[in-house]
Amino acid sequence: MSADEFMKQQYLTLRDEIRASKARVFMLLVLGTLFVPAVFFAAQLFESAFASAALPFVLLVLMLAFIMEQNSILRAGKYLKDHVEPHIDGQVSWESWLESNHKLRDMDRYFFASFLLVFLLFYAIGASLAVVSIHKYWPGDHWYTAIGYVVGGLWFIVVWLRHWHSCTSTD
Repeated sequence: MSADEFMKQQYLTLRDEIRASKARVFMLLVLGTLFVPAVFFAAQLFESAFASAALPFVLLVLMLAFIMEQNSILRAGKYLKDHVEPHIDGQVSWESWLESNHKLRDMDRYFFASFLLVFLLFYAIGASLAVVSIHKYWPGDHWYTAIGYVVGGLWFIVVWLRHWHSCTSTD
């Protein structure tokens, strides 16, 4: 395989990876904004303490999957910008153009932050509903459940902050 053919195949493969990750981000968005509130509502309506208790952790997994996909998209874009696009002579390439337009990168940051902020609000609401539900159906001192949800939320915030740069920038 020639070097040009190899670079072309890398470019096409990474663009396909980015496209697939974008589709998964969209599905996570749909799951997070439609499915999760509906399941929270159903859990409360049918008084399912177990479902109420599990959903905040499902939300944490969805948020981590979102961070993973966002990170994958930007990692592929960075590789394209740094290792593939420099070999394309005389053309303004996608990743270079995207990096030169700071408004577009700002939009990525706003989307990333907004998505995770909404998920954290869902998490806080879900965790509080879970604690109430657990206390209602299994009376007793369940302060440790609240601590578990607080630890889960704080852990996620740490992950979010540690991955902020890698999920919002290719420089």
